[in-house]
Amino acid sequence: MLHSLPWLAIAALASGAISLWFLRYLWPYRNRLGGRFFLATIGCEALWSLSYGVALFVFDPALRAAFEIPIWLSINFIGVFFLAFAFEYTGRAALLRSKVMAGVVSLQVLHTLIVVTNPIHGIAWSNYRIEPVFGLATVAYTHQPWLFVNAAGFVLMIAVASFLLADTVFSYGPLYRTQAAAIAISPVFPGLPFLLWLVETGTMPPLNLTPLLFPIHLAFDMYAFFSRDMFEMVPAARRVADHAAIGNLGTAVVIVDTGTRIIELNDEAAEILGVDASDALGRQLSAHLPDIDLDGDAETLARTVDGRRREYAVTTSPLTDSSGTAVGDTIVLQDITEERRREQRLAVLNRVLRHNLRNDLNVVHGYLEMAEERVGDEGLQEMLQTAERNTAAVLALGEKARDIERALVTDDDPEPVALRPIVAGVAAELAGEDSPEAITVDLPADLRVRASPSLLEIVFANLLENALEHNPSGSPTATVRVSAVDRAGDRVTIEIRDDGPGIPEHELGVLDETEETALEHGSGLGLWIVKWGVVSLGGAVNFDVSTEGTSVFLDFPNASVGAGSEASADVPPSRDNA
Repeated sequence: MLHSLPWLAIAALASGAISLWFLRYLWPYRNRLGGRFFLATIGCEALWSLSYGVALFVFDPALRAAFEIPIWLSINFIGVFFLAFAFEYTGRAALLRSKVMAGVVSLQVLHTLIVVTNPIHGIAWSNYRIEPVFGLATVAYTHQPWLFVNAAGFVLMIAVASFLLADTVFSYGPLYRTQAAAIAISPVFPGLPFLLWLVETGTMPPLNLTPLLFPIHLAFDMYAFFSRDMFEMVPAARRVADHAAIGNLGTAVVIVDTGTRIIELNDEAAEILGVDASDALGRQLSAHLPDIDLDGDAETLARTVDGRRREYAVTTSPLTDSSGTAVGDTIVLQDITEERRREQRLAVLNRVLRHNLRNDLNVVHGYLEMAEERVGDEGLQEMLQTAERNTAAVLALGEKARDIERALVTDDDPEPVALRPIVAGVAAELAGEDSPEAITVDLPADLRVRASPSLLEIVFANLLENALEHNPSGSPTATVRVSAVDRAGDRVTIEIRDDGPGIPEHELGVLDETEETALEHGSGLGLWIVKWGVVSLGGAVNFDVSTEGTSVFLDFPNASVGAGSEASADVPPSRDNA
């Protein structure tokens, strides 16, 4: 009874129907990377299965032989489309326009023409005949050498495509691993019966059962499509990103292997080396950059590029594989020419302002004091006093510039520092002997912050000086206290509160701008010093201004022993971020 059923034909037709059903769901993804070629691959499988299933019912020899054309057309181009899919899906789309791919397509067209014209020359097979099995029109023929060449090309293309997909599994980790592995494995199941048929092993006459195994192959593909977002997460994006990360970085990057041979570099690096990127590959790094020490610390390198002298900061980092084994080094050459020139110009200007201008203004200030003492005219005395005050302000500005230099370029490494002695020392110096009660330092003796002592002195000196000097009342006061400790105890917030009129809004506004303008600018450098100093210590500055005074909140890394046990307090929410 089982032999009387056309199960072979039914299975082949069912396989084709499943392929067509799958194509229905794949169609909306035809414009995704690899989508059009994957559709074409499944389409060839559908054509093969349906043609084979129908052919099993055709006993006319000539018509039965004609069905070999769509079957072998599918066989010849399944490999082409699957290989093209693998190229585009894994980020190697450029190979689709290569001479090799053009040769592959041309060869498969030739194979198809030979199959179509085989009744004339018999190059692919000979002795074609119908030998019914289970009542179906199965055929047998003698395989000629060209048929093996044809089949070998088909198998080779499937193998290369599967290898590229398998490479994605190992190269890109878990992100694309499951879907790529499923697609790479799927050709194994229909491939095995095809090889058995090719070498005429198994049933007699040999039956090509490949279409019957397509459903298993499609099950893996469907798993990748429906369960693993096959066309939503495409490995091509990762591969392109890897190359773009170096090529579009805008900074020169050279990668060498453990033998210091150049294995990758971008265009910026090739320009510094003075060679084409392709010419540098495989050559020793020392042939182009002999002064770089891969085992040393960061260094600088001077090169002439396009007739201009450029300076580069060189940083190297080891390159390791997933197991932690060293496979090479990455070398980054950061162009710091303009930065160095800017530093040099600022250094010159700073020296001129701090030395020449200060000396000259000291002389002017002295003469103004002498002139004020000798002039009897009250109006002229008032003008001299104004000039003297302005000169003193400019001199103080020069001292502020020195503080800025210390705030921006400090050699002190942040370390646990007891905060109370530093703030108390600054407060005593500013308040003086006449009004020691002007500044209240309410800080725990064991409070320690991770900071530079010299920068802490600069920051608190500027804030407390601002609190005392810009208060029109006769007895200004300021208080320094702990405002909050975060729940983890890692940060501590210090509040400096005064009873003055408050910092003008335009003074605080410019701190959030990238530059000062003619209409919006701060009248001094004190707030800038505070901001730059605290930020360089890994902290933050916030302001809360009201009619009753100003509160400045300084957030620092907490270095106190047992800091996590400190009580937590909320920082007042109404603050302008600086």
